[in-house]
Amino acid sequence: MRPRVGSASLVALGMLALLATGCAGPATRASPSVGPVAPPTPAGDHAGLAGTGSSSTEQALIPTHSAYPTTSASSAPWWMAQEGGYFREQGLAVDLQFIAGGVTLNAALAKGDLDVIAAGGQIFVLGYLQGLETMIIGSTAAGVDTTIVARPEIQTLDDLRGRTIAVTRLKALTDIAARAGLERYGLRPDVDVSILATGGPAESLAAMESGVVAGASLGMPALLEARKRGYREVLDVTRLGIPFMGAAVGATKRLLAERPMLAERYLRALAQAASRLRTDREFAMQVIGKYTNTTDRELLGATVDYYQPLYKPDLYPEPAAVQTVLDAEENPAARTVHPEDVIDTRFAERLRTSGFLDALPR
Repeated sequence: MRPRVGSASLVALGMLALLATGCAGPATRASPSVGPVAPPTPAGDHAGLAGTGSSSTEQALIPTHSAYPTTSASSAPWWMAQEGGYFREQGLAVDLQFIAGGVTLNAALAKGDLDVIAAGGQIFVLGYLQGLETMIIGSTAAGVDTTIVARPEIQTLDDLRGRTIAVTRLKALTDIAARAGLERYGLRPDVDVSILATGGPAESLAAMESGVVAGASLGMPALLEARKRGYREVLDVTRLGIPFMGAAVGATKRLLAERPMLAERYLRALAQAASRLRTDREFAMQVIGKYTNTTDRELLGATVDYYQPLYKPDLYPEPAAVQTVLDAEENPAARTVHPEDVIDTRFAERLRTSGFLDALPR
């Protein structure tokens, strides 16, 4: 019999859960409760790469209101930009808040309460369809990072035929990734394999443990817990290279017209943060541990190791990744929208052509 996970592990899983898309709910603001992490690396290593010939000490910082919607490792580039001092280096004084609920984020953007936000591509597409003129200007990850695991008696992916697998929520990344993976191997979702929304990764693990489902679509760190329990990985959807706008950077068209320098500086800071996450494992663990209130070094190390290859300093928002989001959107109006309608590539293109990315540690 496999050991049951304790309540502390379930709390850690919940706090590091992958982004649940399209979820509405009351706005909640929170600040990390753990003490300060280590100071940023001295200039010349990871700092001092603004590429503009000026620093935050030579000019007034631009007040910027920003938010992220999940305490999962997908938000780590924003945390690192704050803790590593990269926002300030780029001349921004960022008020970075956790605000739950994608619809809430869109409403705050439209009212001007927020300037730039982190969210799944689905949130920006929904805002665009609702006439809020939300635009994607960058992306810290443009693929799916999910694995389908199954109970020990399931030997292959085809053994799931006629059975049920769990996802966190319908239209969430775990659902979209599972459907795409099943279809790639000739299994029809909802026909050959039933899909059950459980509410979260901990609930998906519990459903598999009790036998309610035969498998589950999971990301880190729930995937690590599944491995510990002896579940079999039948399909690593991440390796399929399915494009998907899972972690986007965005603002309104009005803000981009009125304050274009803000968007450019913001992307530079996130590029520096992604580079630091990829090259400084210990500091990445400290930052993620602070914002998730997690001290389990094994869990943090495994999470960083899993995500490091996925963090990308080149923040260009790929149209193919947005198209996958549009294809999954149920609103019929999405059929008439093209990726180019929802993305503004000017700032990411400048990042590419300026030589800034070439100067970042690899």
